[in-house]
Amino acid sequence: MSPRRVTAPGLDGVRALAVLLVVAYHVAPSAMPGGYVGVDVFFVLSGFLITAVLLEDASHQMRFDLPAFWTRRARRLVPAATLMIVVVAALTLVVGRDTDAGLRGQVLGGLTWTANWVQVANGWSYAEQAEPPVLNHLWSLGIEEQFYLLWPLLLALGVLVLARRRLARAVLVLALGSAVLMGFLYDPADPTRSYVGTDTHVFGLLIGAAFALTRVPHLLRDGGTESTATRQTLVTILGAAGLVGVAVYALTVPWSSAFAYRGGLLVASLAALALVLAAANPTPLATLLAVRPLRWLGSRSYGVYLWHWPLIVFATRIAAPERAVLAGTVAVLVAVAAAELSFRYVETPMRQDGIAVTIQRWLLPVRRLVDGRRGPHRRWVVAVGTASVVVAGAALAVGTAPDRSALQASLLSGQKILRHAADPVAERAEDAAASASKTPRASCRTAGTKVRVSAFGDSVLVAAAPALIEAMPRLDATARVGWQYRDVARAVRRAADRRELGAVVVIGTGTNGAIDRRDLDRLVRRQLADRRVLLVSPYVPGRSWQRSASSAVRRVAADHDHVTLVDWRRAVSRASGVLATDRVHPNAKGARLYTRTLRSALGGC
Repeated sequence: MSPRRVTAPGLDGVRALAVLLVVAYHVAPSAMPGGYVGVDVFFVLSGFLITAVLLEDASHQMRFDLPAFWTRRARRLVPAATLMIVVVAALTLVVGRDTDAGLRGQVLGGLTWTANWVQVANGWSYAEQAEPPVLNHLWSLGIEEQFYLLWPLLLALGVLVLARRRLARAVLVLALGSAVLMGFLYDPADPTRSYVGTDTHVFGLLIGAAFALTRVPHLLRDGGTESTATRQTLVTILGAAGLVGVAVYALTVPWSSAFAYRGGLLVASLAALALVLAAANPTPLATLLAVRPLRWLGSRSYGVYLWHWPLIVFATRIAAPERAVLAGTVAVLVAVAAAELSFRYVETPMRQDGIAVTIQRWLLPVRRLVDGRRGPHRRWVVAVGTASVVVAGAALAVGTAPDRSALQASLLSGQKILRHAADPVAERAEDAAASASKTPRASCRTAGTKVRVSAFGDSVLVAAAPALIEAMPRLDATARVGWQYRDVARAVRRAADRRELGAVVVIGTGTNGAIDRRDLDRLVRRQLADRRVLLVSPYVPGRSWQRSASSAVRRVAADHDHVTLVDWRRAVSRASGVLATDRVHPNAKGARLYTRTLRSALGGC
């Protein structure tokens, strides 16, 4: 294997496509619901390249020089990531708006390359939409670095005891085991553990590694009985199919889809493998991927990935929700500029000369000033001063960062209140039987005080729980952070089957995704036909499903006499200072407004 094969120009194009998918997913998830697959493209490519480099070095030196390999990886990855973490930590002081929540754990995970396990240990959801952590994206780098640490050892041992083809098959078995474990541990309520775990998401890296262990990656260069033209056509077709497969996945499979965890990401990784095969060989597709703009972006893809997410978080936290896509786009442009500066002044010097030598070169003008020799240029003084302020700011931010944001604390408190206020099942069933015998309209006058109300919802209902329970002690609420319509509907049907519903049923959903209008209509016609039903209109400005979700609730309310609309969206639009920093969930004042709005609808039903 020659160095030229490892550094095929088309592979930079694959990197560029991968980072474009991830960025598009983070800026406009409704337009690119499966763009997160770009990370899996990175995994396959990284597994292939790292294994190819290790085998290349071993063939030239007749041994695996693991310390040299790890040193090169450290030079390549550590400086840029450390710079980003320090700057982002300092920026949380400037941006505010609870962007520093949980910062200590995030920084610890980022600096130790264990961000994925820190997320799991702290119970942080990767799908958090309200206030996503600023370093949430480092989970994938954690998996890669853990792979870079362990895989060279396993590879060096494996080639001693197995032929390369047999070793490749063994690695593929491990990859399949990882994919199966992802499906086994999949939790539809929150797939975070299944998604960010090294054990469950290492299969892409292993697939790429197994690929590098075979003759297949460079079959157009190795000769054989088949003609080069025939092989080129075959590889081009496979690569084109892989590209189409990745694109279709990116456009159609949302992160919460069960298919993603039960084979979808494995199939996408195989599609990425076909794309890498074509890019690593002299094919028309490789030529297309090697165009200068894609090569430029691909060479800076690491920096773009590092910077884009925290800058998107900052921009969207500051901007109005309706302008989230515009704010995210501007943030990405700034991230590209930051990646270029990092590539030029940090990554390239440290990769070529080493971390220690580069830092000494940076500090040389300052040392001359301290020694009384010719002073440094003014720009060096400014640079050192700025760096000192940034580092001090980062230290202050990490030292003073709260474990939770105000909203997270509110949701945690609301969840505890709901659990504490829940009636025992037997009592609820007895209440339900009594409630069913009452006339619905008469029960509305005393709903929540004398007649039991059953409420079902998502995190908005959780945030409003303290005020709701205080004003309506007979309210029995079932709500969870992160629930979508299907989860809420499932909870309502379960309660109906168990005869646990009160005379009045409140449904508040649509915060985290669209509402299935037809299913909601069936729900109120069948399971809730003998109950008064209150449907709360969602308020999620800037979300792609805002209009359709609100329309679904309004249409169902208008179509049934026993259903009343609770116009939360209108109430919020007319008030000020009632929302948390995410501008979706109610704060303490907003919880009281939510309660008044609900009780007003109850009185009028």
